[in-house]
Amino acid sequence: MNTHFPTPSTWLDLSGAKEFACDDVQMRELMATFEVSLNQEIANIKAGLAAKDPLIVEYSLHALKGFMSLFAVPALARSVIDLYQDSRNQSLMATKSTFETILPNLEALLTEVRAWSSRL
Repeated sequence: MNTHFPTPSTWLDLSGAKEFACDDVQMRELMATFEVSLNQEIANIKAGLAAKDPLIVEYSLHALKGFMSLFAVPALARSVIDLYQDSRNQSLMATKSTFETILPNLEALLTEVRAWSSRL
């Protein structure tokens, strides 16, 4: 597989995704799906927090945690996994505070995914 990220990336790590993608075509498809999902789940979490709906937030965090280890550096993936687990046992305000702390990293990851995809 020739797919790679040609410049150093802060948040994007394709080592997990490469285990699932058999070729460059599958990698591009995985990345396209990830881009849509990441963008959508960030929006859903923001909307859930604004609506003060912990179930929306928890559901979207669950979806995020499912694919973060395939596409993100371990530290960011772990942050999302921990936030999901914590969200089930803490106040929505505490979840919001932590989410707002990692949101810039998630948005930077989304930017890196889009940059990766635009190079193809």
